[in-house]
Amino acid sequence: MQLGIALNTMGDARRGEEAITLALNTPRQDERQWIADYGSSLRDNALMLSLLEENNLRPDAQNALLSSLSEQAFGQRWLSTQENNALFLAAHSRQASAGAWQAQTSLEAQPLSGDKALTRNLDADQLAALEVTNTGSQPLWLRLDSSGYPSSAPEPASNVLQIERQILGTDGQRKSLSSLRSGELVLVWLTVVADRNVPDALVVDLLPAGLELENQNLADSSASLPESGSEVQNLLNQMQQADIQYMEFRDDRFVAAVVVNEGQPVTLVYLARAVTPGTYQLAQPQVESMYVPQWRATGASEGLLIVTP
Repeated sequence: MQLGIALNTMGDARRGEEAITLALNTPRQDERQWIADYGSSLRDNALMLSLLEENNLRPDAQNALLSSLSEQAFGQRWLSTQENNALFLAAHSRQASAGAWQAQTSLEAQPLSGDKALTRNLDADQLAALEVTNTGSQPLWLRLDSSGYPSSAPEPASNVLQIERQILGTDGQRKSLSSLRSGELVLVWLTVVADRNVPDALVVDLLPAGLELENQNLADSSASLPESGSEVQNLLNQMQQADIQYMEFRDDRFVAAVVVNEGQPVTLVYLARAVTPGTYQLAQPQVESMYVPQWRATGASEGLLIVTP
C-alpha cells in the first residue's frame, strides 16, 4: 500500500494502482503467528484505510475497509497497542474528511444532522428503546459503548495462557489467608503455562491494601528469599530457569515480563508482608501477551484476606 501510494505520488499511476490493488487483495497468512512485526489483519486494514483517506484514493475500497474494520474491532474484546494506534489514525483521517450526515432517532422528535461525530449519553431504558434511521445519502456509522462495574469477580478464564497463584508460608507450606498477623511474611508463588510459544507474556499480580511487597532488589530489604527454607529454595531454582525479561516490585502490584514456551511452566515467586489490619478481597492474577492481547488468562482468587493486629 505504501509503495503504491508512493508510485502514484511520483506520477507512475499504472504501477501505483497495481500495487494498491495487490495490497487490498493480499491477506495476512496467519495473524495468530508471531512474526516480530507486531501486526495483525485489523492493524493492517486500519493503516491502509488511513493511507487511502489521507491521499483521497479508492473511496469504494475505503468503505469496504471501514465495514471490515467495524466488524473486526467489535469482534475483539482486547486490542494491542499497535491496533489501537492504527484505529486512531484511521478514525482521525475519517473524521477530518467527514461529510454531512442526517439521521432520525426514536428518542428525539427532531432529526439530527451535522458534519462531525455526535455523542449522546443514554441510560439503560433509553438504550433498550433506541432506534436509529439513516435519512441521509452517505453511509452512517453507529457505535455503542457501555460502562459499569461488575457485581461479582469474574470467573477464571484462559486462552493460550494459564496462570495459577498459591500463597505459602516462608517454610514453603500452604498458608491460610484467614488469620494473618500484621508483620507476618507470606510467599506468593505464580505458575504460568502456555499451549503455544508466547515470547512477550506480561504477568500482573495486584496486591490488596493489607499486603506490601518486600522489594528483593533493595540491599536493605527486611526479608530475603534466599534465607527461606528448602522448599522455597526449590522454587527459587525453578524461577532461575525462567527467561525473565523484566521484573518490578511496585507499591500495589508485582509485574514481570517473561518468555513462556509451549509446555514449559514458568515459576515466579515474591515475598509480601501483612501490614494493615482489616479484611480485603484478593484480586485475581493476570497474564497476557503484550502483542496478541486475546492470548490471556485470569487466575482464581483465594477469597478474603484477613489481617489481625
